[in-house]
Amino acid sequence: MASTKIRLIMTSFADALVSLGRHVRDRIRRGFLTGPDRMSRPEAQGVGDLQYSLDVLGEDGLIEETRRLFGGGGPLRLLSEGLPAEGEIVFAGEGGHLLVVDPVDGTRGLMHDKRSAFFLAGIAPDGPAPRLRAVRHACLVEIPTSRSLLSDVLVVSPERGLQAWTEDLGAGTRVPLVPTPSGNADLDHGFATIARFFGGAGAAMGTFHDAFLERVFPGDPDAWMGVFEDQYICNGGQMHALVTGRDRFVADLRPLFERTDGGRLMCSHPYDVLALPIAEAAGVVVTGADGAPLDVPLDLSTDVAWIGYASEALRHAVEPRLQEALRACGHLP
Repeated sequence: MASTKIRLIMTSFADALVSLGRHVRDRIRRGFLTGPDRMSRPEAQGVGDLQYSLDVLGEDGLIEETRRLFGGGGPLRLLSEGLPAEGEIVFAGEGGHLLVVDPVDGTRGLMHDKRSAFFLAGIAPDGPAPRLRAVRHACLVEIPTSRSLLSDVLVVSPERGLQAWTEDLGAGTRVPLVPTPSGNADLDHGFATIARFFGGAGAAMGTFHDAFLERVFPGDPDAWMGVFEDQYICNGGQMHALVTGRDRFVADLRPLFERTDGGRLMCSHPYDVLALPIAEAAGVVVTGADGAPLDVPLDLSTDVAWIGYASEALRHAVEPRLQEALRACGHLP
């Protein structure tokens, strides 16, 4: 397939998002070259998650680069984990837009050089209570490990729809990427994950998982061996896997569970699911725990439960079983 040289041309919000993602990706890759052992050092507790040195590196210079790339686009407020909860006014004025950024989604896997993380960003009209469903421009940029030179880039906008390509960071070229979610209408011999990244509610989540599989494969426990899990600590990476056909089903339902000591589990937040418009543009179905289209406030603290299905046909087959298992285990009314 023919490749083309990567060009940086600022003509739209979509272009600016991609360039901001490249800025973060390339900064982190340079950091791996100069000090890989320092990436996993805990730095501070952010509004929604613990910040590691890798996160701090990705956030460094974010405001300045945003100001450079989005100049002329009108009033803009930046919301990101390393900033105050109310965000940072980049360009003042009435109305305008809200730019939400997760510079490094998947920190824990990347800081140990195990697997890719992702830059996520989305733009919505700003206002007193902006919501995820209002995001019209969204971008996902893969931040690969030090062993890889390939980086997938996906961006969606009202003007251009969904665009996707893979960049070769060594050659400086790119080739088209065609998002192709799985066409399978069942879970047999595919990846279907119930997210349980951290300890604290393992027994309850395991009980629910088994109850779910019992309903998907009634009377056939051996069939469970043909459904695979991938505990990828990265919601952007999980949505990327759904979009590219690697996963069929992902359910991150942590807000429905409590720790064994009664405390709150660490959960995903709205900035972790900014790839929602990209996933839906590719044909992936994304809902909340109740089965309604996923929609949450665009803030740094709301706990988010979400479910992704590779297709409407798969949702039709799996969702009733999932809801039955949640109710049987006391996690839905």
